[in-house]
Amino acid sequence: MRFRKVSIVIACCSLSLNPVSADMIMMKNGEKLEGNVLREEVDGYVVEIQVTNSIRDEKFVPRAEVLKIEKMPEYEKAFTAIVDLCPAPELLSVEGYEERIIKFREYIEAFPKSPKNSNVEAIIETLEEELALIKGGAVKFGEEIISAENYEANAFGYAALIAEKKIRDSVTKRDFLGALRGFDTYETSLGTPEGYASLSALMVQVLEAYRVRIEESLAGLDGRLAARMSGLARMTPKDRAKSQRAIDAELSQVEQRFLQEKSGQMKWITPHPYHKESLEEARRQVTAEMTRLKQRESEPEVLLAELYRIAWAKLESGTDEDKKLVLEDAKAKKLPESYLAKLRGRAGFPQE
Repeated sequence: MRFRKVSIVIACCSLSLNPVSADMIMMKNGEKLEGNVLREEVDGYVVEIQVTNSIRDEKFVPRAEVLKIEKMPEYEKAFTAIVDLCPAPELLSVEGYEERIIKFREYIEAFPKSPKNSNVEAIIETLEEELALIKGGAVKFGEEIISAENYEANAFGYAALIAEKKIRDSVTKRDFLGALRGFDTYETSLGTPEGYASLSALMVQVLEAYRVRIEESLAGLDGRLAARMSGLARMTPKDRAKSQRAIDAELSQVEQRFLQEKSGQMKWITPHPYHKESLEEARRQVTAEMTRLKQRESEPEVLLAELYRIAWAKLESGTDEDKKLVLEDAKAKKLPESYLAKLRGRAGFPQE
């Protein structure tokens, strides 16, 4: 189901036509410097420079070198701060939608005469319409909003796709621990969906990279500890005592977390670069998981997404006896319990 995909893209694009990203500082030597003038001082200007999408830096520009400054209107600056909130990303929660709507409303309140307000209002309307669907059980995935009815009818397949995408996103960000934890949840809740073979192969690569990272951290542990001790030794007694207390407090928290995760038999504990036991446990977990994945059959025995979809359709009608047969077949083919529960609800049967 596609929902206002074109309208929200047009609204967002129209807001950013001919964008002005920052104040423009014209230098006497002919150079141009883009940035936000944070403050003016006697002999120059302090300018905030966008180094990357996520990193900003401050730069001092001598007044004698500046020819003129073309200031970006405040409504433009305010818009730049919220422009990335539209369109809404996939899998956004109700709270996420509400936060975005509030920010766009605050923009209109702060700049009631802004030439962008008509488009901002159109975006608010679109977000509110999407929000209403999300509250009703719909899910945004990619650029589409999947209706609640469609999602429930294909719940297993969509859950597998969404989980796989999250895992692959973690891998792209080199968040290996997050990817491995996501894969553990994926297996626990879904078993072996259609995408399992390629995903498990990717996890073997992740494990190899993660193992290298852990081994490097273990190999450098003594050096890091020595460097920290050397740094402490160069401090004044007062500063050394303060730093040592901070180090001890951090290590105490790390040790507590490690013991809690291990006693809870957490499959993937959180390693810490200054905590040898957690690094060694992480290495042990990696070795065990690589052995398990290489021995496990990666091809699914049954196409569970299709099994669920067909069973959901069959349970719309029919006798109780017919419905029982559908549920028994799904259970025999090892559809995970949470999805069997959905099917029982669809059939109107009590939960086991």
